[in-house]
Amino acid sequence: MKSSLDDMLVFAVVVETESFTKAADELGLGRSRVSQIITRLEERLGVRLLNRTTRSLSLTDHGIRYYQQCRLIQDIANEAHNEISDAVANPSGLIRIATPIGMDFLAGLLSGFLAQYPDVRVELLESDRYSNLVENRADLAIRVGHLADSSLHAFKLGAFRDILCASKSYAARYDLAGSPENLAKMKWVSHVDVHGDKSICLKNQAGKEVRINHQAYVGVRSVHSLKQFLLSDVGFGLIPSFCIKSELDEGTLVELLPDHHCIDVPVYAVFPERNLMPHATRVLLDYMKENSFTF
Repeated sequence: MKSSLDDMLVFAVVVETESFTKAADELGLGRSRVSQIITRLEERLGVRLLNRTTRSLSLTDHGIRYYQQCRLIQDIANEAHNEISDAVANPSGLIRIATPIGMDFLAGLLSGFLAQYPDVRVELLESDRYSNLVENRADLAIRVGHLADSSLHAFKLGAFRDILCASKSYAARYDLAGSPENLAKMKWVSHVDVHGDKSICLKNQAGKEVRINHQAYVGVRSVHSLKQFLLSDVGFGLIPSFCIKSELDEGTLVELLPDHHCIDVPVYAVFPERNLMPHATRVLLDYMKENSFTF
């Protein structure tokens, strides 16, 4: 019959304390229980491990060899415990994050996280196409708008405004007169993966929608390209507020028809079952919750 690892560790403590009573105190067991464990261990092995007198304990030859193995097991157990404890206190390893292109605010947030946890590495998988966490081997994803995948867990990081805008000089060429339909006179630069290239959907805070059939003049697949076309006076577009904050403040880009299009788009951190994720990823999620995003 195999010996219990717990019994072997009890034996090691008895040897090191040289006393059933002291071993019982250290282990939080009764003295009689410790004595029973050692007796059971000897019966299973078929040898005597300890010489007992009323005043002292001493190891037999078999006991010396057996203690050496028990000590080795105890050292391995302590090493494993210390390694996990250290990993919990000092997260490490690679975190892969799937994110849309242009989420520049992430750099500031992640820089603060990496400064606090220097043993963690981060890889951003930047794409404006929908990314499957499993297929892309991502630990978590940043997603915007409606969440369709119910198999994943998520929490809201914040929201940004979706803004209809153009350069100040381009907008000055046209008189919208507060009418969304007049956008058809202007050239549309579309982020096609988000807004398509056949019609523009405007929505105000009251939820009223206006759809305008209009062929995109330029189609792009990143907010960076979209912004550059707008700044180059090519046309108008729908673009996240966090991409153009400084340009709006400076007046190089101006908002169009704010009464007809002004919506908040939620931003989420999306991840698989939390209990199955690496410790570093769990720490990052907690960090995200504690540090608000500025869009």
